[in-house]
Amino acid sequence: MKILLVALHYHHYTLAIAEEFRALGHQVSLQDIQPRTFARKALRTLAPRVGAWDLDQHHRAILRRERDKAYDMVLFIQVHQMKRAVFDHFRASFPDARFVLYNWDSIENHDYRGHSDGFDDVFTFDPGDAAQYGFKYLPLFCVRQFQFEEDPRETAKGVYFVGNLVKIPRYLAIAEFRDYCEQRGIPFKTHLATTPPVKAALVKAGHVPRGLASGPIAKDDFIAMMKSVNATFDFANHEQTGFTMRVIENLCAGKKIITSNALVRDADFYSPDRFHVFEGTNFEGVAEFLDTPLAHPEEKFEEYRIQAFARHLIEGTSHPIARPGDL
Repeated sequence: MKILLVALHYHHYTLAIAEEFRALGHQVSLQDIQPRTFARKALRTLAPRVGAWDLDQHHRAILRRERDKAYDMVLFIQVHQMKRAVFDHFRASFPDARFVLYNWDSIENHDYRGHSDGFDDVFTFDPGDAAQYGFKYLPLFCVRQFQFEEDPRETAKGVYFVGNLVKIPRYLAIAEFRDYCEQRGIPFKTHLATTPPVKAALVKAGHVPRGLASGPIAKDDFIAMMKSVNATFDFANHEQTGFTMRVIENLCAGKKIITSNALVRDADFYSPDRFHVFEGTNFEGVAEFLDTPLAHPEEKFEEYRIQAFARHLIEGTSHPIARPGDL
């Protein structure tokens, strides 16, 4: 199968999806739907109208490069960045292709409904959106590099967090959790990346920024941090019912998960030895949770691996276990 993949390049995940398709024997042409170079980010911020024009020209250039090729599937991972008229040109240029959309944001965060009728299949990571709009539910995935073979029972007690700081509530929750851990002698390792405007907003709100990084963590450092402790801290940046990449990756890696998302209690993978749900900044019970051994440490959760994710997109099938109606 020949696949045109038009996708947001988010960390290493888009490249991993393309590589998984290739591992299945498919040919893939990968195009970035929204280049996030420093110059283009600055243009979108300082001159939004010019930035929108530039992005539109970028999309039209992709179509010019690809339209004379024959594709069996055209897969978009996010589409709201593209004008509907330009998307319609894509659809007309590949009349025999199956058009598929996958969204790893909720409609609350990015509304893509204006494009959805142009696709043969629409998948979303958000079970609430899937149930409300009739889309196919497909949760996020664990890439191969986090599919650890080590016995989780041999990992030291502690918690780690790697993520981006976009909104102040995430910083406050992490800061209070750090205080909780320090008071109880629980190791808490973090890499919280942010930008100067967010730092300025913290200061303006009366906070003294602590433990912030200016860029992403190196992949090897990320894996080393992840392997060094037995649990992770999860506090979502946005309103959503879908599970974050952090939840799925750590589930498959055999980690315990401390999360603000109460919906995990309704998921097929939930068990109280793997998940501790907190409300607000009430972390009561976390220390005891970290001391509780996993009942089934051998569980690999293979249906949440990227191998299964790629297969569902190719086959057009929803996730077979975690159906939207079950959440």
